[in-house]
Amino acid sequence: MHVVKHKKKDINKTQVIGCRLRGEHQPSETPKIIKMRMWHYYSAALLPLLVAPSASKDQCRLYLAESTIPGAGLGIFTGIDLEENSNVAEPDIVIPLADYDWHTNNEMDFHLLWGEYSWQGTEVSMETDIMGGSALVIGTGCMPNCNFALNNAREGKPDYNHAGLQRKDHGVTGFTGFHNQRMITTRSIPAGGEIFVDYGENWFETRGVQMAHVPYTINFEMVDEFLLKFKNLCLKYQTSDNPDFTKDLWSVIEAEARVIPTRSGSALPLTFEDMQSAQAVGSAESRLPYSLRTIEWLDEHGRCMDNIRPGNSTLPNAGRGAFAARFIPKGGLVAPGPVLHIPNQTAMNMYGSDPLTDERDVTTHTGMQLIVNYCFGHRKSTLLLCPYTSPSAYINHSRKPNARVVWADKTTPNHNADWLVGDIEFLKEQEVIGLSLNFVATRDIQPGEEVFIDYGREWEKAWEKYVKEWKPPADSDTFVPASTLQKAELQKGDRLIPLRTVFEQEDDPYPQNLVIYCHTDSFGEGLFLWGEGEYEYEWSEMNNWDEWDQDVNSEARWTAKFPCEIIYRSEEAYVDDEGNNIGHRYSATLITQDNVQENVWTQISIPSDEKHVIHDIPRMAISIRDKMYSKNEFLEGSFRHAMMIPDDIFPVAWMNLP
Repeated sequence: MHVVKHKKKDINKTQVIGCRLRGEHQPSETPKIIKMRMWHYYSAALLPLLVAPSASKDQCRLYLAESTIPGAGLGIFTGIDLEENSNVAEPDIVIPLADYDWHTNNEMDFHLLWGEYSWQGTEVSMETDIMGGSALVIGTGCMPNCNFALNNAREGKPDYNHAGLQRKDHGVTGFTGFHNQRMITTRSIPAGGEIFVDYGENWFETRGVQMAHVPYTINFEMVDEFLLKFKNLCLKYQTSDNPDFTKDLWSVIEAEARVIPTRSGSALPLTFEDMQSAQAVGSAESRLPYSLRTIEWLDEHGRCMDNIRPGNSTLPNAGRGAFAARFIPKGGLVAPGPVLHIPNQTAMNMYGSDPLTDERDVTTHTGMQLIVNYCFGHRKSTLLLCPYTSPSAYINHSRKPNARVVWADKTTPNHNADWLVGDIEFLKEQEVIGLSLNFVATRDIQPGEEVFIDYGREWEKAWEKYVKEWKPPADSDTFVPASTLQKAELQKGDRLIPLRTVFEQEDDPYPQNLVIYCHTDSFGEGLFLWGEGEYEYEWSEMNNWDEWDQDVNSEARWTAKFPCEIIYRSEEAYVDDEGNNIGHRYSATLITQDNVQENVWTQISIPSDEKHVIHDIPRMAISIRDKMYSKNEFLEGSFRHAMMIPDDIFPVAWMNLP
């Protein structure tokens, strides 16, 4: 049958996150192991200079295991040596959590964990697609912890398409088109190293006392300055008569830091030996050995995350699917599935608005959030369980599956078996991650074979009903996503396709779902102070060219974006200093607030009594985006239904419906 399933950085794991607190060590770590860790990590700096043998084809490349940060729950570790600017893992998918606060009106009686694991829309180029809300990056985007001393990776930007499906195809509404989101290393990482990303200081500032002592980058810099003064002091006063002066003084400093905890105090080296190392390599760098686990330890205590990889499904209208990256024996792990629990799935409901007040109208139920399609539910419960690992998010449905879900072993980190006997009210009180599933093979699965699970009869009936009632949107023949035009530009070369002026669009208009934005760094608050009148200026007068990222995707930068109309295009395209074509230059008029079309996202409104014309705009400072809610993810009548968790593993205590 034809089936489908596909499923601010403000991440939260469990408790103490983002920093190994001063003086804490991993249990069972001997000095010998610590020294081995230090040798391995410092030798990693030589990785780009060496020609290392290729990693074994069967070597797991990414593990899910207990973080090296005490109390931080799970973390992810590379199984192979990674050079700078390498992909950490298989790409993730990105799911919009559209206008969530508006739809719920903040009336939930439980803490929504997705709010802790989401990214701001600007981080994934989604800010012009929804008025509010956030983005869920399923996979490595949800998994890493933050450690300002050791951050070694960053998130890229997603691509957008539906794996060959068009707007008229019924499968297009069931999964996200945002995909191929890559996590990229910012430094060399040796095999066994934990992956860390930067949450931003604001994440910790808003978490209260619990995160009050997590050290920031500036705190490590302050400690380095202190260590230099400490070294000079010790050189001055340590003599043969008091050979222990340095060690004794350091003990006093450590004791004082424990009495009055501070962020800078938490950035101090963890031991006297680390302090000596920090004087040579820096206090942040001295933490590196503590974030490394051996491959043997990870094989025993971790779970491999790259047994499957994403690709276009073999099923019609299913979009993407998951395929075995290596042989998986019967009973073997296909993918780990730690889950976020949502005690009441009505929190995923979406509503229409009152035409008079524009406020939420709870009598008009318009659908559910797309994330529901990536969660497990049960017909006798309000609970949703949402795995947040990739590529498990790509696993499709079949009545003849080769895999199934089971509860993780009770010894698995962050899986609390006692939660399985608590009721829904108990789960509402749990504001951290505490449950984990495993996807396991029900027979031998060969490399390259697509992986399937059984979503359950309830899901299948809902899908069949949806397919029977499906009607393609009225604009199916004219809709062209902005990503299609962007891809065409890339195929022809950087910015080679000229943008049409408003006069050319009279005969050859862009599709109605598209909006042109002009980008600039320097409008900001000054724009509000200009007042009534007409203003013309050069783009270069408002921007520092040298500070602009001239990459083909530079429009995703944190810049002010204004809906605009192109009124002039240069006759010839420009080239940069290296002879690369960087496109034409343009003149454009910024659209005033009274002329902005419906569902066009605006960052700063232009007063109706002002007219702004910008000349000589480089192509890199103009982007074409989709109107808000025009993408396939937001179509009326979209398919929404949770996968059904098997009866034999669903706890009776969670059955709170007839």
